[in-house]
Parts: sequence; structure tokens; C-alpha cells
Amino acid sequence: KRQALRAGGSTVRLARISGNESSISDAEQFAHIQGVRVSSVPVDAGQLPLDTDFTVFEVGDPETAAELCKSDDFLILVTREGESDDFTLERLVAEIQVSGIVINAAPPEELENIAKSAELAAPVLGVLPQDRLLAAPSFNGMAQAVGGTLVGPEHLYTDAAEWLVVGPISAHGGMPYFDQFPHAVVVTRHDRVDIALGALNQHPAGLILTGGEPTLPYVAQRAESEEFALIVTGLSTADAVKRIGDLYAQGSFEGTRKAQRAIDLVAAHLSLDILQASATV
Repeated sequence: KRQALRAGGSTVRLARISGNESSISDAEQFAHIQGVRVSSVPVDAGQLPLDTDFTVFEVGDPETAAELCKSDDFLILVTREGESDDFTLERLVAEIQVSGIVINAAPPEELENIAKSAELAAPVLGVLPQDRLLAAPSFNGMAQAVGGTLVGPEHLYTDAAEWLVVGPISAHGGMPYFDQFPHAVVVTRHDRVDIALGALNQHPAGLILTGGEPTLPYVAQRAESEEFALIVTGLSTADAVKRIGDLYAQGSFEGTRKAQRAIDLVAAHLSLDILQASATV
């Protein structure tokens, strides 16, 4: 909601507090967010700059956040759906004096029911739905999982894609088949050049060739010129898909596409009316 704060004339700083293993990657991801003052490296708790109207900082655990906040600060507890039952939420709210709760990764059909249940503990600022892109692994992660080589534009390596699609049996059915899955990662055997080319005509996010080296070298050349990630692995298609499937919901939050998707979800499902009201007091 930093856009809403800035629209009211406020300046905003976004910071990741150092202290746990994810703080470095989180700070690097924050650097993709436009319109705020941000550091691409973690910041020590005692060294937060005080040069903006609002400072939004993230820490690894609620207890640390409670220690950093002053009495008039606005402290938000963010938790994944299913990881905190009603009793746990009520205990945390009582112990750390949170101003509101945000619940993440909730089943889309359960957003309203989850919000009503959590309201018993503290005001619910929003319930964010599960998202296929945010759950997906990066191309770097997929390449490591299948023991493959990764080529193409390097700025895509940390990105991810919504769909993991196995190439069809025939090339004739491939064209409309790939239309169903925009911005997908397509997996097919290295010797199925017809399937690979059919997929490339639909501009996928990535292509994974299994079972060996690509038959046609210019597939790699197209990866550079047409902006998609190419992974080549010696594994079979079935083994590659299984290993990649195990990565879902475990991948790190990185890449420009995930950053933008998170911003869009927050804008659609999160209300900071309480915070904005405090800014006018």
C-alpha cells in the first residue's frame, strides 16, 4: 500500500532487518520495488534511517518486531494460512500488541471465512490468496534440482513462471495446447524438436530439454534473442518434472515478476485504512 501513502504526500522507507538467513535475499528483492527509499542489503535494527514519514520494516519473527517498535508504532503480524490456529493468533496478539493481522497463502474460496475467524484475535487487514506464481521455483532453483545447465538472459534466472507444462505427444496438437498456459515452462525431450519449436512459437517463459543435449544448437541462440530461460538436463522428463514439482511452495521470494505479483495482490486484498488514518491524526 505504499502507493496510497505516497499519494497522500507521505514518504516511505522499506527495510529488511538483519538477523536471519533470509534477510539478504529479502533485502535484494526489496530493491525491485519502485517509489520507496530502500536498501538492497539488510539493515541493523539500531541503524534505521529516520528520513521518511513512514518506515516499513520486516523482521524474521514477531518477538523481534515487538522489541523494535515504540508504543505508537503500527505493528502488523503476517502469517501463512494454516500455520497459526486461533489460539496461537490470540496469544501472539496479546504478547506483542499487534495492530492488525495479515494472512497469506489462503485458499481463494476461503478468504471471507478465514478473515472472520481471525478477527477474533485482532483487526484483519487482509487475507491474501494462494498464488501459482509466488509458489513457483526460480529457474536457478529448477536447474539445480535437475542437475542441468541454464542459459539465456541472466536477468531471468531468478524469475519464475505460473505453469510447468509437459510437451504433448504430437506437434500438431502442441500449438493450441501451449495456448492454454501463457508464460509457461515447457518440458520436453531434447530430440523432440517439433515440440520445442511449437512451444517457442507461443513465447514461453522457459524451456527444459530432457535426456541430453538439444538436437539443434539454435534453440540456445533463440533463448538469448527471444528472452526465455533454457535448461538442459540428462534426466528423463518424468524425473525432471518430479524433482521440480517438489520445489513448489518452497522457493524463495525473488525476481521481478514475483515482486510485481505481490504488489498487485497487496493492492487488491489488503486495507491499511487504520494506518492511513493514523497519518492524519
